[in-house]
Amino acid sequence: MRRVVYPILAIVAVIPAAGRADAIADCNDGANLARQIRGCTKVIGRTMLGDPLSTAYMNRGIAYAQQHQLKKAIADFTSSIDANGANNFAYYNRGNVYLDLGKPDRAITDYSRAIELAPDMSPAFLNRGLANEMIGDRTASISDFRAALALEPTLYAAAEGLKRLGADANGPSQAGAQPGE
Repeated sequence: MRRVVYPILAIVAVIPAAGRADAIADCNDGANLARQIRGCTKVIGRTMLGDPLSTAYMNRGIAYAQQHQLKKAIADFTSSIDANGANNFAYYNRGNVYLDLGKPDRAITDYSRAIELAPDMSPAFLNRGLANEMIGDRTASISDFRAALALEPTLYAAAEGLKRLGADANGPSQAGAQPGE
C-alpha cells in the first residue's frame, strides 16, 4: 500500500537566540533523523507557542514514523494536535501511522478531520479511501478515490483504487456494483 507523505514543515519559533538557529535547522532537517529528533526535542522544550510547538511535535513525529517508532510517532502527532487543533497535517500523518498499524477505523477518523480542516487535501481522500477499502466499505472507498482524483487528476494510486474496485473516475461503478452507487 502506497501512502502520500507530506514534507516536513518549517518552524519559525520564538525561543532564546542562543541555540535557536541550530535547533530549528536540525528540527527541519529530514535528511538526518536522529539530528531531527534532537533538534525538535530542543525546540519543544523551549517553545510555548501553539503553531511552532505543533510543528516541532509533528516534525519529530514524522522522524519517529520513518524510524518505525510508531508509538512515539502517535504520541507526538497527538501532542501536535493538542498544541494546534487546526493542524490538518498532524491529523493526516497520525492517520498514516494508524493505517500502518492496521487500525483503519482510527485512520479514517483522522483523515476525516484533516479533510474537514483542508477540503482540498487530496492525499487525505486517497488514504481514507484505502482505509475504507481495508474495512470493506466499497461505496466510501469509491467516493474518496473519486474525490482525490477530482482534486488531483494525476493521482495514480486513486485511479488504481477505482480500478481494483471496478469503478471509473466519474461514473457509476461497474463490476459488483452496489445499489445507490
